Amino acid sequence: MNLILFSTMKPIKVKLKSTSFFEKPYTAYRNLFLSNLTSIAKRFRISSLFPLRLRAGSFQAALFLITVIATTFLSCEKDDSRPDKRGYAKGVFISCEGSFNAGNGSVSWYDTDSLAVVNNLFSLVNGRPAGDVVQSFSIAGDYGVIVANNSHKIEVVNLETFESASTITGFSYPRYFVYSGNGSGYLSNGSFDGQVYKIDLAGGEITDTIEVGQGPERMVISGNHLFVANSGGWGFDNTVSVIDIMSDQVVSTIEVGDIPVAIVADRNNDIWVLCRGKVVYNETWTEIIEETDSKLVRINATNLEADRHVVTGSKGDWFNPSWMTVNPEKDELWFGEAGGIYRMSIDDTVQPAEPYIAEIFSYAAKDPVSGLIFALEITDYNSPGLLHVYNGDDLHSIIETGIAPGEITFVE
Repeated sequence: MNLILFSTMKPIKVKLKSTSFFEKPYTAYRNLFLSNLTSIAKRFRISSLFPLRLRAGSFQAALFLITVIATTFLSCEKDDSRPDKRGYAKGVFISCEGSFNAGNGSVSWYDTDSLAVVNNLFSLVNGRPAGDVVQSFSIAGDYGVIVANNSHKIEVVNLETFESASTITGFSYPRYFVYSGNGSGYLSNGSFDGQVYKIDLAGGEITDTIEVGQGPERMVISGNHLFVANSGGWGFDNTVSVIDIMSDQVVSTIEVGDIPVAIVADRNNDIWVLCRGKVVYNETWTEIIEETDSKLVRINATNLEADRHVVTGSKGDWFNPSWMTVNPEKDELWFGEAGGIYRMSIDDTVQPAEPYIAEIFSYAAKDPVSGLIFALEITDYNSPGLLHVYNGDDLHSIIETGIAPGEITFVE
């Protein structure tokens, strides 16, 4: 659709990419709308020219500011070949843990059209918090799944509107959800003895329980197998459980490295596991008495054997990696180490000598649509975190998120 903005100079026609602006919940989009105006005013350094306070009722002032900006700066339309999608079913989601026991875990949404962030999206739309310690967010067809670890529940939301579709409870220590299709998926659970629950999202119920190793964390599906990284939780483990998703039975348990926490599949459907390594301190926490290597381990998806071990970092660097992602082409592994963000070809046998980006982040991933790199920074566990957006290794922008941002999920 087209919107005509009138100014003292001449009318300006601005093409709106979607009518979804008018379909979204008012409160959430007002937040985004005013955030965009403030960002634009700061970008063009014109906020000092207008003694306007942009608040909920100041749409006259807001429209005046849009008119001036459009008159002054708009001379052409951006050519964007990305297909329009309705509502929130596009862009980038960020799961934010929040403060422990404060009940302020949240999900932030980055709009790839306006380049602005809406924080506390679930609360804005539904009028209640998402839960305590939002561990993860994942896509399940037309739905999103929010895992609230310390609330012992998952929230299922309509991805387009972000309205709550159901709340599923009965978990002791839920961590990550992976969608397997046909309205169901798998949830890792447990701080010691671990389980993977099969969840019927439509029915809002647990349909099966599969015993795995201790402290199961992230999972990935390759072929007919679900691979589960058993981190040990509050104990210790060094294995990956392999579940046949046709029978929902464990068919193999593979030793990898100490404390596996992240897992992805590459373009060959082989599995890569990030193992943090074990660090044991003395009773006063002043001296390391035992330490094992952090490493990347490849599992051959055909014979289910660990056939490559790549040591990352070095003993004594006081760093235990916690995240790993795969690039959109699935031929590079991205992970955090002591030097910053590293990217390594799946054909390499050693860690690259230098980081790609020499900054430490809690998570990073490359957007399959824009090619931009999104990296998360936890400032502390009581204050808003930061989203760093990179174009290659050049910093593009820094935007506030919810408290303690932990993971990024793209909607393609």
